[in-house]
Amino acid sequence: MAGQTELVRQELARRALLRKSLLNFINVNVPGYSAGWVHKLVCAKLEKFAQDIREKRAPRLMLFLPPRSGKSEIASKMFPAWYLGHNPTHEIIACSYALALPMDFSKKIKDVLRTEHYKTIFPVTRLDKYAQSTEAWKTSKGGAYVAAGVQGPITGKGAHCLIIDDPVKDAEEADSETVRQKTWDWYGSTARTRLAPGGGILLIMCMTGD
Repeated sequence: MAGQTELVRQELARRALLRKSLLNFINVNVPGYSAGWVHKLVCAKLEKFAQDIREKRAPRLMLFLPPRSGKSEIASKMFPAWYLGHNPTHEIIACSYALALPMDFSKKIKDVLRTEHYKTIFPVTRLDKYAQSTEAWKTSKGGAYVAAGVQGPITGKGAHCLIIDDPVKDAEEADSETVRQKTWDWYGSTARTRLAPGGGILLIMCMTGD
């Protein structure tokens, strides 16, 4: 009996750690994941970002990382799943230069939420069985995730957390004054206006150069 009680205690402690630590949450959801110092730093920044949203501090976080550094795995796939575990009533809008990218993120996040493992860590957060479209789905507690392309239709949607992952496609678009202006106009006139009071904006950009 004492041994069984200890096993239960250890399991509850493990679940509590996974709820608290984004990095540990990623480690158990991504087989073979190997975190470097930069990934640990990004996770710490995202944990603080999430806390600031809960406290309605209107945080802004920008992540600039090289290609293939795992920024989207952390910030656009695992973080939203972990965030909704803590905040099942919150809404997330995820945008990129094209709709296909946040749609891929959406599929991954839903897959994570469906696992039995996730349900033991976050027993309150569940997908709404009546609203599971990849482009826009909900939690059973009223939260939501919307995938959109930059300059795409998000009017009428709300966001406690707005994630913009690579708003421009490549260096050629980034060098285009026309594209930059259109993207900035979309951000100022549409994207930013979707935020709930105290909501946060996460910008993720690919950093290139010598």
